[in-house]
Amino acid sequence: MTRSIKAQYFTWLIFSCFLLFPFKRSIELPILIMTIGGGVLAYRYGRAFFQEPAIRLFTLLFACIWIPMLISFPDSYDLRKSGGTVLVFLRYYFTGLFVIWALRAQDQVPMLVKLLAGLTAFWVVDALFQAATGHDFFGWSQIPSRLNGIFGERQLRLGNALPLMAPFLILALRKRLALMILAAVMTGAVVILAGSRGGWVSFGLVCIWLIFSETRRRGISPWKMGVAAVLIGLAGTFAAFENPGARQRLDQTLLLFSGDEAKIDQALSLRWTLWKDVFSMVDAHPVNGVGVRAFRYAYPEFAQPGDPFLAVDEKSGRPTGAFYAHQIVLEVMAETGLIGAAGLALFYALLVRYWRQANLERRVLALPFAMGAMAWLFPFNTHPSFYTAQWSVIIWLMIAMVCAVLLPLQKVCCSESDGEKE
Repeated sequence: MTRSIKAQYFTWLIFSCFLLFPFKRSIELPILIMTIGGGVLAYRYGRAFFQEPAIRLFTLLFACIWIPMLISFPDSYDLRKSGGTVLVFLRYYFTGLFVIWALRAQDQVPMLVKLLAGLTAFWVVDALFQAATGHDFFGWSQIPSRLNGIFGERQLRLGNALPLMAPFLILALRKRLALMILAAVMTGAVVILAGSRGGWVSFGLVCIWLIFSETRRRGISPWKMGVAAVLIGLAGTFAAFENPGARQRLDQTLLLFSGDEAKIDQALSLRWTLWKDVFSMVDAHPVNGVGVRAFRYAYPEFAQPGDPFLAVDEKSGRPTGAFYAHQIVLEVMAETGLIGAAGLALFYALLVRYWRQANLERRVLALPFAMGAMAWLFPFNTHPSFYTAQWSVIIWLMIAMVCAVLLPLQKVCCSESDGEKE
């Protein structure tokens, strides 16, 4: 078995995480394999492995998030939940080590991009089929007013997941501008119909970055790429006004400009009420927060009477509130305090710094991975939970792939010995 064939197996293993992402907990199997693999690599190669620039960068990025999580544990509102999250979160670090090592064979990066592009195309076509017929290829019915495609009828994840994956499809077609624009228009229509306003912002950011990137790369007038943006915008607007659910979400969003606090809260799906309680939480626990993933248990202490998020846990009878802050910066501040906020700021700074320092060839190769990471991590947006397992796995896979492509492994211990035939 040659090294290239081995490398393909590893690439398919990474790809399987994205393939299985819509199907509940099945993603845990490839993650377990890569977690074990990452631990074996760390043990086998030792100090030399951690001297690699990509490994150092990934370690720093992970530490920026994980150390504040650990510090939040001692006085958490739920020690069991926080402690379990801190321990389980470590698997994403070892998974990331494996991903960086697996992508040391640079011929595998284009292969992975093609696989992810094909998967994204399937998601888009499947969702459009659901929009046209009322059910997708797997028989999942469309949720009233929300398109969810392959993600089924329970968890509304398509709207947030598709912008993260869209760069792979769109950039895979960059040699043919017409197909690239068509892919962007079709993807944009699905994002709009999925009804996640955070997803709308994420996809808009991807399109803006694409316009600037392609304008510079092709050496063409900005207005031509502007035409593409207008087409995407028109397609999204048409989808919004043709679909009652999307139109309702758009009308709800426009209440942001009403100047009335109650209507603004309505526009934000009651998140202004939620965020006011978050500010009280941060004010009371500014240093290390209320504990990672303990937000729901701290919430009742800071909620106002009649708060719509207040509830009682059916199993324990314990008062609870909203599960998380629905905004990455506020979530980090509430659950891990100012220590966590400082870590998050350093996390962003490191990503930007290393991106700007990389040469043009590396940045071009890493562009779809970086766009995908930015689509989810952009701080001025609403977000699913940053710490929850279902999203953390995809986020850290994307970050690991950015590190792997920007700073490919060079050490003999990680390349030469693996090049031998078996």
